[in-house]
Amino acid sequence: MLRRGFKSQCERRSVELRRLLGRQPLEPLLAADVAHHYNVTVWNPLQIAAISASDIQHLLGPGREEWSGFTLRIGTRHLVVMNSAQSPRRQNSVLMHELSHIILGHELASAMFTEGGDFTPSTYNQDQEDEAAWLGGTLLLPRPALLWMRYQGMSDDEAATYFSVSPDLLRWRIRMTGIDYQLGLGVRRPNNRARA
Repeated sequence: MLRRGFKSQCERRSVELRRLLGRQPLEPLLAADVAHHYNVTVWNPLQIAAISASDIQHLLGPGREEWSGFTLRIGTRHLVVMNSAQSPRRQNSVLMHELSHIILGHELASAMFTEGGDFTPSTYNQDQEDEAAWLGGTLLLPRPALLWMRYQGMSDDEAATYFSVSPDLLRWRIRMTGIDYQLGLGVRRPNNRARA
């Protein structure tokens, strides 16, 4: 559960970051611009010399759905490695999530190789993941932008393209902010509980 006041804080950060980057409140915000602002380096697997050609082929081929991105700290700098085989809108959403961990000062999860050779996190903090998901989503799709897209009559696909986000992120933000219910567009269904 997000701490009290966190969601409002994220909305304020979204406004402030757009102001710092010279963007209008309803203008799309690209994660690459945010990375540049925070002096975060963004690479894809092809830029990492230590990865073998066969591993790159797997990461960007058959294994491309198994990962999206991760962040490393090198001294005082951060490096985000992105899955360049995913769509640009998906990459924008994932990069903003990773940057949100950095903005929030989260401890980076450590990782290790399993006996089967898989690279997996050895530590995982659900609270930090929830915070990064909320901040990343808010930076890309602040509440005023969601209301604006509805007032403009944009379809979800048009809005996802305009804001350069994945359709999944757009639907999640619409659902989590409740704007469709606020505008009377939501349809309440009996037993509308989340399914496990």
